[in-house]
Amino acid sequence: MTYDEYLKITDKVLKIEKSIAPCGLVCELCGERSHCKGCNFSRDDEHGCSCFQRKCSRSKGIKGCWECDNFSCGKDMHNTDEHGVRLVAFVRYARDNGLHRLADRIVRNEENGIIYHRDHVNHKGDYDNCISVNEVIELLEKGKK
Repeated sequence: MTYDEYLKITDKVLKIEKSIAPCGLVCELCGERSHCKGCNFSRDDEHGCSCFQRKCSRSKGIKGCWECDNFSCGKDMHNTDEHGVRLVAFVRYARDNGLHRLADRIVRNEENGIIYHRDHVNHKGDYDNCISVNEVIELLEKGKK
C-alpha cells in the first residue's frame, strides 16, 4: 500500500491497523503525525526511521514484531525501562489476536475517552499509565481506566 492509498482510507479501524509500526506504535495517533508519515510509509532517511524494530523486521521480511519468533527482544523501543510497557503489550496483543482486533480495541477505547497520546510532546497517554503488559491488555479489552 502506498502512502497516497493510505490517506484515502476512511474506515477508522483500517486506518489505525495500516498505521501500526513494526514496534507497535500507532503512527496514525502519534503527536508527530503532522510532519511524519509513520514507519510504514516513511523512507529510511526521513524523521524517526532508525529504530531497531523497523530495521530488524525489514531484514527478516516480516511486517512487525508480532510475527517475530524472538519477540520480545527487549531492544530499543521494547526496552520497558526506557519506554514503558505499552508497545510490548500492543505487539503481544497483535500477535495473540491480530492487528485488526488491536486496531478495533484502540478505536473503541478512543471513542470512550481512553486516549493513545494525551501529551503530544512526551507522547504519553492512558496506556502509558499502566505498569504491566497485562494491565495494558486488560485496558484494551475492557476499556476501563
